[in-house]
Parts: sequence; C-alpha cells; structure tokens
Amino acid sequence: MEKRSLARIQPFIARCVIAWEQRRLVAYITDLSLGGVQVACDEPPPPPETDVALEARFDPRAEPTRLTARVRWGKPAKRGHACGLTFEGLGAEEESILQAVIERVLRQADRLS
Repeated sequence: MEKRSLARIQPFIARCVIAWEQRRLVAYITDLSLGGVQVACDEPPPPPETDVALEARFDPRAEPTRLTARVRWGKPAKRGHACGLTFEGLGAEEESILQAVIERVLRQADRLS
C-alpha cells in the first residue's frame, strides 16, 4: 500500500548535484515529490542521516535551485547506486518551484496520453 500523501513524479529524470562537506556528487533525479527525491548516481551516496544540499536546474532558463535535504537511505542499484532524500526546511519559494515542476510534468503526461 502506498504510504505517501504527496503527489510524486516517477520517472523524473533531471541532472543534479548532491553537496555535503567538501564533496559534490553528480546524480540524476528519478522520483520527485514535494517531500523529497530519489536519485541515481554512479558513486556511493552520503550515509543515511547526512544533511546535504541538492542542486538542480528545474527550468533550463533559470539558475540551479538549491534545496536542503537529508539522506534517508542508500543502496546499490543495477547500475551504480540509489538514495532517497527528504527535503528539510523548504521555504515558500522552493515549494513553489517544486510544485510548478510537478504540475508541468503532469500536464505534459496528460498531453501524451
């Protein structure tokens, strides 16, 4: 049974960077909701409970958006690794950006179906 109460987009493919301490890990968002993301990456992700910044360009004409998040889980995948991040302390502007992305992808999916 689905436990999530927030709409999510899956698959959602967007390049991103996970930044923590002095490290930067290139990854790809594969699942997006207002509550968090699942990402795929070649290298192992930060360990669970690590506070990170997720940087992604949700609009090609805009600067990357920087979202604070916490790693909830990480595991090896068929190719590389996967991890789940939950957003922490998003402001109204960040929530608005995410909501616009979700709505845009849903509209595109409706047009394709």
